[in-house]
Amino acid sequence: MLDSLEQNARRAKEGMSFSDYRPGSATAEYNEYCKEAEEVANHAKERLAKLGAPTERSEKVDYLLELYKKKKLSWMNDLYANRARVPSVLITGPANFPVRAKERQNAREDTLMEQDPDYILSEIRGVGHNAKTIYSDDKDAVERIKAKIEGLKGAPDPYGNKSAEIRRLKERLLSLAPEEFAEQQANITVNGIKTYDDIVALWNNGKLYKSTYVSSYDPAPHWYFDLLLDFYDGKRHHKELLNIEIDEAGENLRRYNFEKRETESIPLTDEMKYRLIIAKISGSGNKAVIYKHLESLMPKAQRKSAESEPVESEKTVIINGELAKIIANKEDMRLQLIFEGKPNEKTRELLKSNGFRWAPSCMAWQRLLNDNAVWALKRITDK
Repeated sequence: MLDSLEQNARRAKEGMSFSDYRPGSATAEYNEYCKEAEEVANHAKERLAKLGAPTERSEKVDYLLELYKKKKLSWMNDLYANRARVPSVLITGPANFPVRAKERQNAREDTLMEQDPDYILSEIRGVGHNAKTIYSDDKDAVERIKAKIEGLKGAPDPYGNKSAEIRRLKERLLSLAPEEFAEQQANITVNGIKTYDDIVALWNNGKLYKSTYVSSYDPAPHWYFDLLLDFYDGKRHHKELLNIEIDEAGENLRRYNFEKRETESIPLTDEMKYRLIIAKISGSGNKAVIYKHLESLMPKAQRKSAESEPVESEKTVIINGELAKIIANKEDMRLQLIFEGKPNEKTRELLKSNGFRWAPSCMAWQRLLNDNAVWALKRITDK
């Protein structure tokens, strides 16, 4: 590849200048780019080591560095090859100069400049700058989030910023390791009730009343419904008031539709009643834990959970006509796909577009092991 680079650079020099090409100058230019990239990568890896980032971050830096070197060499070859296609007017003279060909060459030059792989250096710098960031696909993400939560609990918090951070971290922990909240969710009640049917039945304890306020713009009577709610997770009570406008019979929810610019009636089915109740506890932190648990009690969520079969480890599937072995690696929290050889380009693009990334450390295509990964695998698996 370097020999080809030298040949293209020499031809480009001869087509643009009367001076001779100095052998090895294009190779020296490429080596200088590589040296700069190595310095950026080493700086990023030093920062990662200093801040105790996971080892896979350093592996990612090495991968990006090799990718940069490969793409930069290919890009320089294309650049010099394009410059050698049409000589300069200073070399050929103005007579019969191929103007259209020169225009195409200049257009190609602009395109190549936009494709300069220097953006990879920005990615490498970003990996170093984000050394403290906990990514969901880190192997020890759960342990690091739990440690960070414990560290924030004992720190002074006069402005409430650390409490907000704890709530945000708990919401992330809930999505990565829901089993961590199993004990807390087992104690969740609404007004002392735990089951879906009983929570829906709480609606009968509400109060339906007519508003005493009469507007000259809207003289029709308005009816409202109030229901006091007490959400409890075994440690803390969250008291809320459900207040909505309904019709006199109490069978329809009255809600203003801003798109249609009119008030519409929505039937108060059991599912609608349940959603209105649990919506009062939606939020972050402990509220998110309670809401996710109550949402999982709905019949629709129960059916979906029953239909989504867990991925069997050591099972094989066909993806774009290629055989792959599935490994549900619960220790590293990864859904891994291992092919017999290197998948073809179309298969690789299919994997990348569905969140799978090549991991040289385990020689597998993988992504975080969760429900989304399972559905992504089903999506790309041949029928």
